[in-house]
Amino acid sequence: MSTATVVHTKERLSGVVQSVGRRPSDVPRRWWESALVFLFFTVGYTWFGYWVVVDQHVVGFETLDRLNRALMVWHNDPAKLSAIGFDYPPLATLLIAPLAVFRGFVTSMAAVPLASAIFAAITMVGLNTMMRRALVAGPLRYALLLALGANPLVLLYATTGTRHFVWIAFVVTGLGSLFAWYITADVRFVMLAGIAYSVAALSGYSSLTFFVLSAIMIGAILARLGADGTEVEGTVVGFAAPTVYVIALWTVFNLVLLLSPFSWITRSSDAASSGGLEMFSAVDLLRATGELVLYGAPIAIIVLPALIFSGFARGNPFALWLGVLLGAAILTPALAVALRLTDSPMLMRNALPILLLSVVGAIWLARSAEEGSTLVAAVVIVGLLVSIPWTLNEMKTYRFQNLEAPFAAALTTGESQEGAETLNGEKVGIVSEQAMAEYIRNNVSQDNSILTDNAQTYAVMMLTGHPELFFDRVDRSDGPWKEAARNPAEYVDYLLMSTADNGDLLTKLYPDAAAGNDAQLQVVYSTPRYVLVGVPAGFSPDQQSSQIDQLGQSS
Repeated sequence: MSTATVVHTKERLSGVVQSVGRRPSDVPRRWWESALVFLFFTVGYTWFGYWVVVDQHVVGFETLDRLNRALMVWHNDPAKLSAIGFDYPPLATLLIAPLAVFRGFVTSMAAVPLASAIFAAITMVGLNTMMRRALVAGPLRYALLLALGANPLVLLYATTGTRHFVWIAFVVTGLGSLFAWYITADVRFVMLAGIAYSVAALSGYSSLTFFVLSAIMIGAILARLGADGTEVEGTVVGFAAPTVYVIALWTVFNLVLLLSPFSWITRSSDAASSGGLEMFSAVDLLRATGELVLYGAPIAIIVLPALIFSGFARGNPFALWLGVLLGAAILTPALAVALRLTDSPMLMRNALPILLLSVVGAIWLARSAEEGSTLVAAVVIVGLLVSIPWTLNEMKTYRFQNLEAPFAAALTTGESQEGAETLNGEKVGIVSEQAMAEYIRNNVSQDNSILTDNAQTYAVMMLTGHPELFFDRVDRSDGPWKEAARNPAEYVDYLLMSTADNGDLLTKLYPDAAAGNDAQLQVVYSTPRYVLVGVPAGFSPDQQSSQIDQLGQSS
C-alpha cells in the first residue's frame, strides 16, 4: 500500500521568489505629492495649450475629429456611443468623452489642450514615483520633470489635444508598476501593470509591442531569479490576461458590427491605406532612424548603451530589458516602413516614446548607481536642458512631421500660424471652420436639417456644439444617409460640403454645388474650405445621383 507524502508549505513554495499576501518594504506613499505633480502639469499644459491652440491656431484636425465624436456621444440626434468609430483605438476617444458633456467647453476650444494635458500629467506622476523608488532626491526629481516637461516635442503633444500621450501615459504607468515589482518583489504590481497595459492597448495599438516585450521580460527575470515553472507561468498569465481579453473583445465587436474581425488593424487611421508610401532603402531607414533619435531624443544615445552595459557587465536584468524596450521604440518606426504598415513614415512624433523610455531607463540607471544616483540624475537633467533648443531648432526643418514647424514658429515668433503651411503643404488654422460654425449656430435651428459627410466636416460640427443639427453618417448608418444624399429635398434643407476633393461623398456627388456653380443648389454661405448650399423644395438631382453607389467608404 502506498502512503501519502505530506509536503510542507515551506517546501511547496520553495521556488516562489515573489512576495504573495503581504506588502514588502517600499517607499512611503505620498498621494499628496502625486496630486500636486498631476495638478501642476495639467494646469500648466492646459494654460499653455490654450495659447497655442486658440491664439496661435496650432491644432491638429485629428484632435477635432475625436472631440466631435465625443460630442456626438452625448448630444447627437440620436446620441450614440458608436460615434467613437473603429478607425481610432476606442479609448483614444472614449477617455476624452467626459470633456464633451458641456457643449461650451468644446466650442471654446478649452477642451482641446485638456484632452492631452491630463494624460501628460499622468505620465509625469508615473516618472516622479519611479524616481522616488530610485531614491532620487526631491529637488532633482522636480528639476528633471521640469526639464522633460519643457522639451518642445513633449510640449507640442501635451498641449494640442493629440492622442499620443493617452497610450504613452498608460505604458509609462505599466512600466512604473514593473519597476516597483522588481524592487519590492510584490506580485500585485505585476497585476497593476497588466491592467495599465490593457488600457494602453485600446488607446494606441503601438503599445502592444511594449506589452509583448514586457510579458517576455517578466518571465525571463523570474526564471533568472530561480522561480519554478508554475510561478513563471502564473505571473505571466496574470499580467497578460487583461490585455488579451480586451483585444479579443474588441476583435469580436469588429466581427459582429463590421463582419471583419481585424478591421481594428486594417481600417485603423495608423495603418497603410493609400499605397502612396515612398520607397526607402535600408540606408535611408538607417539614416532616418539616426536622425529621429539625434534630433528628437538625443539622450537615448547615452542611455541605451549604458543600459545594455549595466545589464551584461553588472548582472542587472531589469536594465537589460529596459534597453530592449528602448531599442524596440527606436526600431519600430523603420520596421513599420519596411513592412509597409504605415502611410506616415518616420514622423518626428515617433521620437516621443523614445524620449520617455530613455528617461525611464535613466531613472533605473540612477538607482543602480546607488551612491552615484545624484550624479546620474544631474547628468540627465543637463542633457534634457541642452536638448531643448536643439530639438526646437530641428522641428523647423525636420523632413517627416505634422505640426512641428508651425509650433516651433509660434514659440519663436509669438505670431499666429493661421494660414501658414506645414512642410508637406497643408494649411494650418481653423478660421474657415469657425466662420462656418458661427453662421450655422446663428441661422439654423432645425435638428437634422443639414446633410453632411461628418468624416470630412467634423471640425465645423464640433465648433457649432450642436451635432444634432446635422444629418450625418453616424445618425442612422451609411445606408439611410446615402438615400438622403440621392434625394436630399425629402430629408434636409441644406448640404454642408468640403470645397476640396478630399473624400467628401457629397462633394463627389455634387461637384458643381461644392464649387458654387450649381443653378439649383444655391450657395447660402461659404468659406475657403466649406460651402453651405440650400436645398429647394422639389429639388431633383440629375444623373449624378447614381454615382453615390460607386463612391468608396471614407473613414
